[in-house]
Amino acid sequence: MLNALKAVGSFLMGGGSSKGADNVMKVASGVGGWIDGMKFTEQEKAEYNGRIIEAAGKFMEQTVGENTERSITRRQLALLIIRFELALLALVVILYKIDKAYAEFIYKVATTDPMNYLVLGIGAFFFMSHIVRASKGN
Repeated sequence: MLNALKAVGSFLMGGGSSKGADNVMKVASGVGGWIDGMKFTEQEKAEYNGRIIEAAGKFMEQTVGENTERSITRRQLALLIIRFELALLALVVILYKIDKAYAEFIYKVATTDPMNYLVLGIGAFFFMSHIVRASKGN
């Protein structure tokens, strides 16, 4: 799972390295490490960790809602990218009879690693919960 996140982070950061994902993991572990490294009693550590969990919960409530403007925009962009990928693949099928070389070029563009990661990431993000729910019979 971490490798998949690093690959997506690498793609989003525009490079072949996993530096972006590593930076995110350093920040996330740094917050907990900072609290653990302080000279707090166990009770104070528990209180600060509780505050972090509460703040993270509020953040999730505010940003993950299904009807926020951000969520609606995210879905529209996801559908646009999926439709574009499908249009490229349909164009390959149509052009194959007309110009095989051009069809092969478009197929290579449509199936490059960045396009594959983008489409698979969007598919997993938006549809994996439905697949899991269906497989559990809910």
